[in-house]
Amino acid sequence: MKLKTSPQFLLAQFCKIYILAGLIAFSGKAFSQVQSNPGMIESLERLLDVHRKQYDQNKSKIQSNLKVVNDLSELKEIKIDPQFMRSIIFHSDDRYLRLISNDECKFLSSLENNLLKTSEGDVNSIFINFKNKENLTESAAMAREDFFDQIYKKKCLNNREFSTLFNEVNFAKTVEGIKFSVPKNKNDCESIHKEWLENSFTPYICRLQQTLKKSKSTKQIEFYKSKIPAFQRTYMDNLCNNLITPDRFCENYLKSDVWSKIITGEVPTYKLSYKCQNILGKISATPADLKNCAAKFNSEPTICETKGIKKFPADFPLQNCNTLSEALNKSKLITNYQDCPGNVDNEAITNIHRLVNHFAPKTIVTNKETCAGEASYTFARLNFDIKHEEGWPLKICYMNHISEKEMCVPYIPGSREEELMSEDQVVAKILYQQKGAPAKTKCRIVDSKTYNPLRSEFKFGCFIVYDAETCTTLSCNKKVIWEEKPLTDIKFIGKPIFDYFPTAFINERYSFLNMINEVKGTQGRTIKNLTDMKFYLDKIPNGIIHGVGCVEDLIPEEFQRTVMNQCHPMPFIVDGYVLKNAETWIVLRSAIDDLHSPRLVLWQNIFNSVSAHRELHPLGTWTLYGIKK
Repeated sequence: MKLKTSPQFLLAQFCKIYILAGLIAFSGKAFSQVQSNPGMIESLERLLDVHRKQYDQNKSKIQSNLKVVNDLSELKEIKIDPQFMRSIIFHSDDRYLRLISNDECKFLSSLENNLLKTSEGDVNSIFINFKNKENLTESAAMAREDFFDQIYKKKCLNNREFSTLFNEVNFAKTVEGIKFSVPKNKNDCESIHKEWLENSFTPYICRLQQTLKKSKSTKQIEFYKSKIPAFQRTYMDNLCNNLITPDRFCENYLKSDVWSKIITGEVPTYKLSYKCQNILGKISATPADLKNCAAKFNSEPTICETKGIKKFPADFPLQNCNTLSEALNKSKLITNYQDCPGNVDNEAITNIHRLVNHFAPKTIVTNKETCAGEASYTFARLNFDIKHEEGWPLKICYMNHISEKEMCVPYIPGSREEELMSEDQVVAKILYQQKGAPAKTKCRIVDSKTYNPLRSEFKFGCFIVYDAETCTTLSCNKKVIWEEKPLTDIKFIGKPIFDYFPTAFINERYSFLNMINEVKGTQGRTIKNLTDMKFYLDKIPNGIIHGVGCVEDLIPEEFQRTVMNQCHPMPFIVDGYVLKNAETWIVLRSAIDDLHSPRLVLWQNIFNSVSAHRELHPLGTWTLYGIKK
C-alpha cells in the first residue's frame, strides 16, 4: 500500500501524534514528542518511512512466532502491540480517532466495526503483547473474530451486547429506539454533538453509515435502506462525517429554510423532489439533484414562480421559493405524487383526489397523459365502493346483438391492468362478447395525433382514439377502432355531476363529505374561527381542513368580481399556518393550485370566501370542515 506523502497528510499525522498520544496507553507505551521545526515535513516523511519498516519487521517477527493464541483467559497484561497501534493511528480516519480518544471500549468497538485501519487497510488480524507464565513478554497474532470473542470476556463486557443489538437481525429495531435529536440552537447542538461522541452506540451507528455509503453490494445497500428511514440515514451520515467538526454537524440543522431541512431528512423528500424533477425536466431526481435544487431555490427564489408545471398545468404564476419554504415548513398534507389541476374540468375532483390520498396514501406513478385520469379514478372508486354507481354516470353504451337492445356499462377513464372497470378493459370485454374478438384482446388508448392507420402498429387490434385538442375529464370525444374499422355502435356518454357538500337532505349520503367518511373511515367537524382552526391543526396529527368558498374572496389578487354577488365556488385545503409580522398566515392549496406550491393567505380571505358561499348555498351550510382519521 503506497503511503500518502502530501504536506496536508503529513501535517495531519503530526497532529495525531499530539492529540492521540493517550491511545498508546492501550498498548503499554507512549509516543516520544516530535519537535516542530523548519524541517518538520521532511522529519515526518522519515518518521512514516521508519514506521512502515518497523511495522513490517514487527509483523514478520510476530507471524513467524509459531505460538497460537486461542484463549486469553490465562494470559496477563494483554495489550495491543505498540507498532500495530501506531499503524492504526497513522492510517485511520481522523473522525474515528477523535471518537476513540481515551476510551478503550470505544476503541475496541471501532476496531470491531472496521472503522479503524492499518497500513494494510482493513484489519484481519490483531497483534497483541502479553505476559506468559514465566512473566516474560510475548507477541502473537489473533484472528479478529477470535480476539473479540475472547477480549470481551475480560473487559468492555457491554460491547458484546451492543454487537448483538446492531447485528443484521436486530439493527432496525435498535435504530428505531434511538433518539436522533434535532438541535434548536447552537448551544443545544454542541451538547448533542458531545453526547454522540460519548455515546457507546456511535461506532456501531457509523458502521451502518459506512455500509450504506461504501458497500459494493447493491442488494446489501437496498436491504439496509429498507430498514432505516430516510431521516435516520441522513442524520447518521451528517454525524459520522462530522465527528471532529461540530460546526458542520450543527449548520445543517440550524438553517430554517425547508429546502435545507429536506436535505437533512427532517422534512419528507417529496416536498422538494417533484418540484425539482419538474424544473430539471427529469423523470426522477437524484440526491445530487435535490442538493442542487435546494441551493438554487435559496439563491434564486423567483425560479419557483415560473418553472415546474410544464407537463402538469396549474394556476400561474406560482409562489416564490421563499414563500414556498415558509408554507412547506408547516404543511401537513401528504403529497407524494403529482397531479395536474389544469387538466381537470371539475375542481372538486382535484380536491377529492388530494384528500383521499392524504388519508389513504397509495403509490401513484404519474405522467402527462395519465395524471387527469388519476383524479377521476379516485372519485370513481369512492362511488363504486359505496355501491353508488349512479353517482358515476360515465358509461360505455353498445348494441347488444342478442337482446337487440342498447346496453350501457360504467367505466373509469384510463388504462389500469388491475382495474376491471378501466375503459380499455370494458371495451375489450364488449368486443369479445359482441364482435367475436379473442378473449385476451387488449385495447390501446391513443390520441388522434398519434393514431395513424397507415403505420403497421395500428393495422391490427383495438384502439380507443380520443381528440387531443378537445378532450377533457368531463367531455371527451372518443371512438373505438377494431381491425382498422371504426365501430359506430360503441359510444361514451355521461358527465360526473355530484355534491361536494350536501345540497339537499335527500342526497346527503352521496355527497363527497359523507362518502369519504364512510369509505375511508374519516371524521369531520365544522371550523368556525381562526382559534378553532389553529387548535385543530396543532392538536390532531393527521388532521387537515377543507372547504369551499368564493374564489373572488379566497384569492382576490387574481380573481375580481365583475357583477354583484358573483361567486365561483372553489374547493381548497388548509394544512398549516405561519406566524410572521404579528399576523397568522394560512397554508392554502386551492383546487387549481399546483400540489407542490401552496400559498399563504390571511384568515380573513378564508372567512370571507366561505361566508359569501354560504349565502348562495341551498341549505345555508358553513362549508369549512376539519377532517381526520
